[in-house]
Amino acid sequence: MKNLSVKNFMLILLLVLGACKKDDESTQKANAFSIKVTQNVTIPYIVTSKDDIVFDLTIAPNSASQMKNAVLSLDGTNLQSAEASADGISLQYTYEVAGRDVGKSLIFRLTVSDEAGNLVDKDFTVYVQSAPADIDIVIPSGTPSEIKDNESANFNITVVSENDLKYIKTFLDQTEITALTKETFDTPKSDTYNFSYQPTLADADKTLSFTIEVMDVLGNIIKQPYSLSIIRSQEADFSAYFDLNLGAQRSTLAGPFFNASTGEVYVTAGSASKSAGIDLVTFYSGSTNSYNITSPTFTNVINNVYTVAAYGEDAMSNWTTRKQTLIKKITLSREEFDLLASANDIQSLYTSSSVSALETSNGLANNNVIVFKTAEDKYGVLYVKSRSGNSNTNYITVDIKVQK
Repeated sequence: MKNLSVKNFMLILLLVLGACKKDDESTQKANAFSIKVTQNVTIPYIVTSKDDIVFDLTIAPNSASQMKNAVLSLDGTNLQSAEASADGISLQYTYEVAGRDVGKSLIFRLTVSDEAGNLVDKDFTVYVQSAPADIDIVIPSGTPSEIKDNESANFNITVVSENDLKYIKTFLDQTEITALTKETFDTPKSDTYNFSYQPTLADADKTLSFTIEVMDVLGNIIKQPYSLSIIRSQEADFSAYFDLNLGAQRSTLAGPFFNASTGEVYVTAGSASKSAGIDLVTFYSGSTNSYNITSPTFTNVINNVYTVAAYGEDAMSNWTTRKQTLIKKITLSREEFDLLASANDIQSLYTSSSVSALETSNGLANNNVIVFKTAEDKYGVLYVKSRSGNSNTNYITVDIKVQK
């Protein structure tokens, strides 16, 4: 066989690399399928051999993909499966902890598939210890429950253990703050642990969830939660509304109408009398399998969703006022949303965007963002956090910032 020339070899190499790149792209597209898992019963981090681990999960898609089923497994052995319905997937299973599990971290895997064959995995790790840990964590009285964003929380926590201490850690929303990790102790069985936190700009108006975790040398663990609300130090010229649930047209869990001036969410019953205060309307489209947010003047939602046949006197065609809200769907990261610190920042998102202003968002997925301009020329930005399920009986959860 003749030897390949350098030129021909490089050509073949480039073709191979090109093929690999195409495969990577197709994998990324397949991985666009994602899910939201709600624990109806909290799964513990730590149990003993006398405990049960109860799984009661509700699973919803974070994309337009149609879910097929879910399987819960442990070490490659399937424990329970459940099929999808119109409201998502409900999976229940109880695992009886045995003596052989002591000292192990049990990693339960939830695998969810969609109709296209794409898979998403979510792990739940539960540590099994021989007996409840004999560790006391004492957060002193007078510890602040709220501080301003230009202040810091700084206090000492008393930790006393029957066995020698291995570590003390602090987690913020399950992420370890490594600067606060302590692994060496002057007194092996006790410690005065200093907790210190300086808020960031993005923390303003939020309640932060910390966890103090202590492990002894035998592997026993105790966790102590601590919540801290961060108050904006200077009065903002915008209002912030977090974790608002906006319901689809048949939802009994949340209303579909939003008042941008007050932050109120209205249900359909009695909405006609409140129409002058409604700026945004939510509905779920069965044809596109997606949530939409529209202006109260959007013809399709008036004629086909909130109709007289479905809602009687509260049908949108009976409203005395239907205010026009203009909407642009833009790209904005969560960090960028959190760092919006003024009414001008919010207005600039809308005015600097080249996206055409419409009366509807069209389909919304998790992490999608819209900016809007109300009939009173107030600008707002809305971030989609999650969905309870993909149907007209569910709701989306959003964060909103709007000019005062």
